[in-house]
Amino acid sequence: MKYYIDIALISNEEDNLGYLWRKFYVQIHLALVEVRDENNLVSIGLSFPNYSNNRSLGDTLRLFSSTKEKLKELKLEVWLNRLEGYVFIGDIKEVPKNINKFVSFRRKQFKTNVERLARRQAKRKKISYEEALKNYENFDGDKNKTKLPYVNIKSLSSEREMKIFIEKIESEEEKKGMFSTYGLSRESTVPWF
Repeated sequence: MKYYIDIALISNEEDNLGYLWRKFYVQIHLALVEVRDENNLVSIGLSFPNYSNNRSLGDTLRLFSSTKEKLKELKLEVWLNRLEGYVFIGDIKEVPKNINKFVSFRRKQFKTNVERLARRQAKRKKISYEEALKNYENFDGDKNKTKLPYVNIKSLSSEREMKIFIEKIESEEEKKGMFSTYGLSRESTVPWF
């Protein structure tokens, strides 16, 4: 990754960061969907420079790419037009040369949504949803583990509310690869600075 662009979220008393992330992240996702390949992957990775383990993504999103053209191809001004006044799109810059830390930001899914688990089990075992739901009556799940920062969004395909928990994994070496249309990856890294 040789180039990056920062986008700052500007919150105020009426619109907190959580609300802004909800609106903003959907637009970033849609922009990435427009540049995906035949495998539903993109060459643009995301970073959260102010990420904190106390459930905060911070107020800045950093997008990385190997070329300036790929970042320009996103047409961020168009996708973020409706959020004018709430976002500040910086200029495309070159990644500093002396980077020796890398991170991957990945989606972490927890087993906390009993309804989702029951739907999945009903489909997999070919049983009724009600029967599958009974199998989860005493289920406690991973509720105590969900301390990671997240973005709460509405899925455009299923119309369901969902939380995208984002986990940061540090690495001493760069791992090149592709990213999901949420800009996340289990293996591919982005520079950390």
